Amino acid sequence: MKRSLLRLGVTVTAVVAAVLGLGQPAVAAPTLQVSVSSAHLQPGGLQVVLTGHYTCGPFSPDSDGVVDLDLRQKDTVGYGYIFLTVCDGAPQTWSSPVDSVGGPFVRGRAQLIGGGYACDRPSGECAFGSFGPTTVRIR
Repeated sequence: MKRSLLRLGVTVTAVVAAVLGLGQPAVAAPTLQVSVSSAHLQPGGLQVVLTGHYTCGPFSPDSDGVVDLDLRQKDTVGYGYIFLTVCDGAPQTWSSPVDSVGGPFVRGRAQLIGGGYACDRPSGECAFGSFGPTTVRIR
């Protein structure tokens, strides 16, 4: 009888360990999130400087990534990039120029779309993210 109960206990323990894991901590999936807080028109209107925050990772210090920015205002389109240099899971401040490829930007509303990635070089793990279209006010 004791042997049967012992076998049952070992079997139940093995099943529970297989279903619930072996006590390893759960690791959150890496993320990439970007927000925009301001858009400042530069003299001449051919450039807008965007600022905001990004969060990526958590990854090791040997990580990086990029987010492409696409700013549109009527017939004017501009492109810029956020280079992600710290991806430790904490919010980071960013600032990026967006250069017009068609005419000048003017003060007022514009639509912003972005997307990109962040990768941890040692593990090869990556996070992907996109946002928008979101309305920004160029000042």
